[in-house]
Amino acid sequence: MYEMCVGPEKPGGALVWHVMAKQAAATLCGQQLRQRIAATDGERARHCPDCMSSFERLMATTPC
Repeated sequence: MYEMCVGPEKPGGALVWHVMAKQAAATLCGQQLRQRIAATDGERARHCPDCMSSFERLMATTPC
């Protein structure tokens, strides 16, 4: 399972929506979100392109 989390695109950068596995320590783009940011703060944020690319590849692979 995956969840969407709001966080900076890069340290100190604009907020974006990242994809993160439920029990993971880092987003699919490799960021470690140091604090949880309320979803309402990211209402108009775009999606992290690196997370979305990784997620697309994960969804396209055939399960073993």
